[in-house]
Amino acid sequence: MAVISATELTAQLNACGVTKVVLALSGGLDSMVLLELLHQARQVAGFALQAVYVNHGLNPDADRWAGHCASACALRNIEFFSLQINIAGSGNLEAAAREGRYQALAPFIDTATTALLTGHHADDQLETLFLALKRGAGASGLSGMARQRPFANGYLLRPLLDCSRQHILAFARQYQLSWVDDSSNQNNHFDRNYIRNVIAPLLTGRWPAFTETTRRSMQHLAQQQQLLDHYTEQAMIRCVEGRRLHLAALQQYLPLQQDLVIRRWLAQFQLNPSSQWLQTAKQQVIAASPDAQPLLVLGQYQLRRYQQWLYLEQLREFPATCCRLLWDMQGCMALPAGLGALAVYNTAGPGRLAMVRSEVVVVFGQLSLPFKPAGQAQHKPLKQWFKLWQLPPWQRGQVPLLLADDRLVVVAGYATAFSTTQADCWLGWSQS
Repeated sequence: MAVISATELTAQLNACGVTKVVLALSGGLDSMVLLELLHQARQVAGFALQAVYVNHGLNPDADRWAGHCASACALRNIEFFSLQINIAGSGNLEAAAREGRYQALAPFIDTATTALLTGHHADDQLETLFLALKRGAGASGLSGMARQRPFANGYLLRPLLDCSRQHILAFARQYQLSWVDDSSNQNNHFDRNYIRNVIAPLLTGRWPAFTETTRRSMQHLAQQQQLLDHYTEQAMIRCVEGRRLHLAALQQYLPLQQDLVIRRWLAQFQLNPSSQWLQTAKQQVIAASPDAQPLLVLGQYQLRRYQQWLYLEQLREFPATCCRLLWDMQGCMALPAGLGALAVYNTAGPGRLAMVRSEVVVVFGQLSLPFKPAGQAQHKPLKQWFKLWQLPPWQRGQVPLLLADDRLVVVAGYATAFSTTQADCWLGWSQS
């Protein structure tokens, strides 16, 4: 497909309501063509335009490339920024450079009407497909780079994604553009370069339309993924409440969709489990006997089940039952083990419990203490109240217990022994 026109580019920006464009400018062929297109489009549309060069510190010519970008922007009266970042030399250098670049660009996308534009094109999309195949990706990965997606506070747009490098080169020559060539692009040690320099030429030499046909296949996969996402989101509404997932609701769906829901739920916490981990979770946690207390670790989290719920909990140390904290209730009290803080308020509010101001002792995990919430007829051991409140066993040691004269008077977040008519203040527990 030929390079889009400035008019078509303007239409894409208008469709997203974009008022400011930030171009990721490397000085290479693709980004220089996009720079010229944006320069032409701005003559008509009048959007704000900035160009940002990110120096990864990996190439000795990087400063020269920055100078080339600065000159090209000055010629077109485009605001230019040059950033320096540091990339660790171990691990996947390509991935680290890409991640570092996007992190550096994110602060520029500071409003909902700001878009970051990159020069990715159809040949890049083909390379992305092969990289996804290499790592065994699913439909989402095999659908390649999205033409448009949320980024920072605005959007990431790739307006050249349907354009071949051949047509981009023809555009550059037509407008007599100059660009820089990165010698590292010839280093076939990098996976993307090996695909670009060795594999892709063999395939397109045999089948000239290969890039175009694979692009259509990737679009089909992207559409199927959108459909999967839609139905998965609908299931999420029924099954998920924050850090817990309702198993009875989940079991109303086909096994494949159950997996998608679990994965989407975990992805909210930046967790991407292997297929083996997911299978173990289904066998050892979800399918465990009702009286079991199964536990499975994933990263800095643990997966647990209680009754008909799955819980995702951060790994943490709980306060010992011998922990005793004296509090005069004159200010906030920070709790140990990252359990948040207690605070006293003069007025009632959501989650606040009636309290009588006094010197108290805060303890944890003493489940045998007798307790009678206001309005209840009799005392019961605290562990029985926790069962009635359906609080999972492993969470019970995290709840602050307030003692006045060695008597349990408040179970923070749950119940108080004081009536509202007795109260002269209100207790709140903010959990981290």
